[in-house]
Amino acid sequence: MTGPSALVGPLLTGKTAIVTGGAKGIGAAVTRLFAAHGASVVVVDTDASSASALAGETARITTVVADATAPAVASELADHEADILVNNVGDFLRPATTFVDADPSEWDGLNQANLGHAMRATHAVLPGMIERGRGGSIINMTTVEAHRGIPGHTVYATYKAALRHFTRSLALEVGPYGIRVNNIAPDLIETPQVPYARLVPEKDRANWPRWAPLGGPGSPEDVAGPALFLASEMSRYVTGTTVHVDGGSDAAGGWFARPDGTWTNRPLNP
Repeated sequence: MTGPSALVGPLLTGKTAIVTGGAKGIGAAVTRLFAAHGASVVVVDTDASSASALAGETARITTVVADATAPAVASELADHEADILVNNVGDFLRPATTFVDADPSEWDGLNQANLGHAMRATHAVLPGMIERGRGGSIINMTTVEAHRGIPGHTVYATYKAALRHFTRSLALEVGPYGIRVNNIAPDLIETPQVPYARLVPEKDRANWPRWAPLGGPGSPEDVAGPALFLASEMSRYVTGTTVHVDGGSDAAGGWFARPDGTWTNRPLNP
C-alpha cells in the first residue's frame, strides 16, 4: 500500500527543517514535534538561552542564534539544505492605534517581522529545494487577522494578509517541483507573547465558550500537530491553503463593539 494512509511511525525521518522563532511558544512546540518524528531541526532565534535549552533536549535540534528578520540571516539558511521551512516569526503586541494616528516609522519593523523575513527566508531556501529535486514544504504562520479586521492594528493585519497571499501565489509557482506552500492561522493560543492566563481575569474565564466554539485557550501543541501534517507526506496533495487553528474563532467572527467605542475580542460582556 502506498500514499498517506500507509504512513505509520515517524513522519519526518531523514528530513531537515528550519523553524524561525523556534525557541519558545508555538515555534518550540513545532520544533519538538518535528524532532520527535525524526527530523533534524534548525532553530533560528534571538533568545540564546531558550534555544540552548531546547537543543539540550535532543541531538536532533541545533540552533542559530540570530534575528530572522535581519536581511543577512536569510542567506545563511540556504546552507542547511532544508526540506521544510517554517516561517514562524511574527509580532503584533503594540498598543492599539488607529491608522490615522499610526507612526509610519514603525511600519518597516512590522513588515520585516510579519512578511519580509518570510519572503527572504523562502527566497534563500527555495533554489536548493528545487535543485535537490525531492520536493519540500514551506509553512507560513499567519493569523486569524489575515482573514478578518482587527481595529487598532491595521498595518499589522495588512502585512499578515499579504503573507497569506504570498503563500497562495507561490504555491502555484513551485507546485510543479513537488514543493507545497501553506499557511497556519492561529488564534487564542496561550504563548509567552500572548499570555491569556494573564490577559483574561479569572472572573471572566467562564466566558471562554462565548469567545470560541471549542473554548480555550489553545496551546502551542495544538498548532504543532497541523504543522506536522503540512510538513509530512500526509499533506502531499495540499498546497496554497490555510489551516485555521483557532477553536473556531474565525468562523465565529469574534469582535464586539463596546458602548464606549472601543472593541474587544476577549470573552467579556461587550
